[in-house]
Amino acid sequence: MSHLCPVCNGFDTLQEECPRCQQPLIDGGRLYDYYGDYSPYREIDDSKLDNGYADFIHHQCLHVCWCPGCSAEQTVIVQEWNAFEQQKKQDV
Repeated sequence: MSHLCPVCNGFDTLQEECPRCQQPLIDGGRLYDYYGDYSPYREIDDSKLDNGYADFIHHQCLHVCWCPGCSAEQTVIVQEWNAFEQQKKQDV
């Protein structure tokens, strides 16, 4: 796997606002973890192949978020980092 989610791996925090009330959304984790009892243990790229989104092709991680103010739920797309490119930047 050459791409990784900066939010899932703790390199960045998800900072999105609710489209209804503009309060900060709470990150509920990866969408793939909500598919079933064993979904958190499934390979991430495998989960992306049959979920109906183009996240595998575009190297995106989908996060389920909710608003503490108005209880709205939203799926937020996080752009994954290319692990090899990030390593090159650190080496320089």
